Amino acid sequence: MAPEGGQDQRRDNIPPTAVRLLPVLIVTFALNVLIDQSTQWPMLLRWGIALAGGMAAQFVVLRLWASRQR
Repeated sequence: MAPEGGQDQRRDNIPPTAVRLLPVLIVTFALNVLIDQSTQWPMLLRWGIALAGGMAAQFVVLRLWASRQR
């Protein structure tokens, strides 16, 4: 049975896994390494700041992806 038109539109609106996860992983890891090398902050603080940066990068990438889909 063929999917209905509404289901096709919903699938098109979902970004690929790479668009959702790669920015978070790359930026979080890079920021954690940078903070680790330049400060003596506790591990949880480093990872918290790095994760916030990764989430901000994901927000920007998803906005770019959505604008290209229009």
